[in-house]
Amino acid sequence: MKQSLLLILLFIFSILPSFAQSDCSNAITVCGNTGYSGLTAAGAGDENELTFINNDCMGTENNSIWLRLPINTGGTLGFILTPTNPDIQVDFDFFIFGPNATCNNLGKAIRCSTSNPFETNALNNHTGMSEDEIDASEGPGEFGNNFVQWLTVQPGEVYFLVIDRPIGASDFDLQWTGTATFFEAPQFNNPQAVALDISQCDSDAVDDQKTEFDLTINSPMLINSQPDVQLTYHENINDAILGINEIPNPGAYTNTSNPQTVFMRMLRSATECFETQEFNIEVTNPVVAGQPNDLELCDINENGKRRFNLTANDALIKGSNTTAAVTYYTVEADAQAENNPLPSTYESATGTIWARLENTIGCHGFDIVSFKVAVTPLPEINYTLDVVDFTNNRNSISINMPDPEDYEFSINGSIFSDTHFFGNLEPGPYTITISAKTGCKAVSEDVLILNYPRFFTPNGDNENEIWRIPYLTLQPQATVTIFDRYGKLIKGFKGNGGWDGTLDSEKLPSTDYWFVLQLDSGRTIKGHFAMIR
Repeated sequence: MKQSLLLILLFIFSILPSFAQSDCSNAITVCGNTGYSGLTAAGAGDENELTFINNDCMGTENNSIWLRLPINTGGTLGFILTPTNPDIQVDFDFFIFGPNATCNNLGKAIRCSTSNPFETNALNNHTGMSEDEIDASEGPGEFGNNFVQWLTVQPGEVYFLVIDRPIGASDFDLQWTGTATFFEAPQFNNPQAVALDISQCDSDAVDDQKTEFDLTINSPMLINSQPDVQLTYHENINDAILGINEIPNPGAYTNTSNPQTVFMRMLRSATECFETQEFNIEVTNPVVAGQPNDLELCDINENGKRRFNLTANDALIKGSNTTAAVTYYTVEADAQAENNPLPSTYESATGTIWARLENTIGCHGFDIVSFKVAVTPLPEINYTLDVVDFTNNRNSISINMPDPEDYEFSINGSIFSDTHFFGNLEPGPYTITISAKTGCKAVSEDVLILNYPRFFTPNGDNENEIWRIPYLTLQPQATVTIFDRYGKLIKGFKGNGGWDGTLDSEKLPSTDYWFVLQLDSGRTIKGHFAMIR
């Protein structure tokens, strides 16, 4: 057996001491001659098969592991056992039965050592069989030096090696010596390192993350025409090691968990050499939900709730998946269990909605995503306006408020910006609009920018015959009073009126005249203009 395969097996042994390798009937058949690393002797087995009667070393099982040694080519056979823990107090014993022993007829041990390295004053706690020794047994306690003579073996013979740990706690390494060989184990053939894991969706019409797998899909490649080889499949490593409870129909196997590890056992029947390997099977979820948008509505009823159209997120959640349906929930656990789905329109305060995207045909599966619904309060919009008018080129409107960064401003109702100062304005009507950036509230106010003509020419040419204030017709209740330079009242009219330069139907002379404008707001403007005939 290849060294890497041995290491895999022995790693399994070391991490799963519950295996029954402490019984002869479940002994591990040794294959290959590379040796072992990290073996564990744990437990005395279901039956105490090792007694004082069948060995000369006065030893019994405490924490043991049984190895079966079928000989391929004859020669000498020895080994060195090295505990992982070098503490001299750690003591390993061993016993060998053969040359043609069976579990029902072990006979008497032909080699054994139960010497204690601490009591023999040994330099280390190693033990084994070597060429230099001449004794077939030694021990217990202080008797011996922890090594006995190696064996001379013949092809076809079968031996059992029992390794026992009566004192201390340690794994151990085992290195074979001598010229004899064991049979080689079969090998999993995969020269191209093909991935053995199998993934497929749940398409059996029941959404339970279980479906039917063909575990044997890679069998021809793995066996690769090796003669006398059987490949079986098992649900746990213990069964694979012991060759029990094989999956009866691996070509149509329904997984028991998701994901699940399946264990393969490749056995060469003639030699009982085997190798194990594992792979994973997984029921994949083909459904991936897209990211929905958060939904936000203004609290127009000012009660903290709005009715949301949840299906507005359907297209985003489905994406390109045309075989899936979306349902909505207020609790993630409900979305997982499909309990208490919400109607498509749902009245809610600010909170979280959970969306479940689930395939309705084909591969089953679902995905869950969440989004926020928010009911945004209506803001209190507090502001004042500073209006500068009656100038030739400095007319302006300035909006003053404590939090202008939360709002957008417009002077025409269509183009909004963060600018809350509007300058270089021509006389005329304007509508100032202040809109919250949340979109939840806006206020508007009409503002009239005014200016008055500095002269007029009532000379009968039908041009500039009347003195009036442009756009004052928009404030029909405003009043204008005109005086001459001596303060004599000449004319009075309202916003939609004007003066033709006469007094009691008599034309007044060309000169300067003064006026007082009283706006609807109570604002008073004073000025003067010239009449030119």
